[in-house]
This record gives sequence, structure tokens and C-alpha cells, in this order.
Amino acid sequence: MIYLFEDKLEDDISRLFRYSLPDRVKASIEYSDGNGNLVKRAEELLNQHETVVVILDTVPANKSIRDIYIALRRLSRQYDHHLIVWNILCAEYYFITAFGRDKNIEVFKSDQDYEMISGIRPYKESSLIETEEDKAFSKTFEKFCKLYLRKNGGHCIYPEDTFFTDDCICATDCKKMKLKDKSESYRSAYKLFWNLENDMEKLWAVHKELLEITNDAIERYNAAGYQNIKAYPIIEFVNG
Repeated sequence: MIYLFEDKLEDDISRLFRYSLPDRVKASIEYSDGNGNLVKRAEELLNQHETVVVILDTVPANKSIRDIYIALRRLSRQYDHHLIVWNILCAEYYFITAFGRDKNIEVFKSDQDYEMISGIRPYKESSLIETEEDKAFSKTFEKFCKLYLRKNGGHCIYPEDTFFTDDCICATDCKKMKLKDKSESYRSAYKLFWNLENDMEKLWAVHKELLEITNDAIERYNAAGYQNIKAYPIIEFVNG
């Protein structure tokens, strides 16, 4: 079984995610280097008789992502449901929810607008969007999360990025975390099990749970006047 992410293999946040995983689980993770490559790579893996779990960043108010999802849904049906889609928010969202209110460490300067992110709420009125450049950059929820890291991140994550790659050693009063512990804390924010050993019933149950979160967020953003997006249709798993 392969977990296929759309991110880049060597991104700091991807490396942090993998760091504390057992080697056998690490070996089951691939990256497509952009969501535009997901469908092609997923089909290549399916043709190698793999079961593929596609981890799709599904931010609200983004039609192009929905188009990718529909293509993956079609591919899943074509290959007897050996392709499962897990609709997550984005890597930065889970990083922020993991550490955004941890008072023992100084990953963020404050918890300013934290609830806006943790609740996947419309963000255009955020006090962090101060300039026209900020506004142009924050064109999606994912980009707003990146802005949050950039403008509200402590010195260990922006611009140095040492939090992602090393044990904490800086001379501050915050808790000194081992890289392994940081990796596990970050990954736990996803609230997912990453090695279900081809248990198709459980893998598809996760698909349904995550899709409900996705569609709830889409409904909130539609109501707030963002780009109107249709709800994502479920991929109905047929066992046998």
C-alpha cells in the first residue's frame, strides 16, 4: 500500500512528518511534487497492483482541487476501488493546530487568529492580512496558513526553520523538544492512523469522515461569499 502526498519530498514540513515513523511506514510514502501530478502518479501505482491512498489537500473555495478529486474518483471506480482519497486541509493547518496554543514552546509569537484557522473559518478579516501584498498572497485558506507561519511564527520556524530539522537547542525559556517528539506531536494533529495494513473497510471509513469535514468547510465558505464550490461527492466503496 502506498500513501501518495502532493507535497515535495524534501520540504521541511514533509521531513518533520516522516521523521519519527517506522522505516516500513516511511517506505510506503510517496510525494508527487504538486497536485497536478497526483492523477498520473496514482494510475502508475495502480498499474503496479498497489492500493493507493491519495492524501489530497482540499482547501475550501478552490474549484481546481475539486476537479482533481473528481478525476481521482473516476480512477478509483476504474480500478475496483483500490484508490482511496483522504481529503485533508493542508500540512500548514495541522502544524498550526499542533503547536499554535502550546504555551510550553515559542513556535508562534501569539495565538492571534488561531481559532480562525483551527475552525477552518473564513479568514479575509484576519488582522494578519495588513497589506495589499498580504491580501494577494492569501488567495486560499492554504496560503493564509502559510502567511500565518510567516507573520506569526517564532524565530525557530521563520525564517530559520530550525524547528523542523533539529532538536531544540536555542537559549530561550521554552521547552526543549527532541525532533522525534516534534514529529510525533505534529503528525498526531492529523488524527489519522498511517498504517492500516490494507484494511479497506477502515481506509474507506476515514474517507467518509474526512469528506464530511471538507464539505462542512465548503458550506461555510460558500455562505461567506467566497468562490462557490459544489459539495464533494462521496466515493462509494463496494466490497468484493
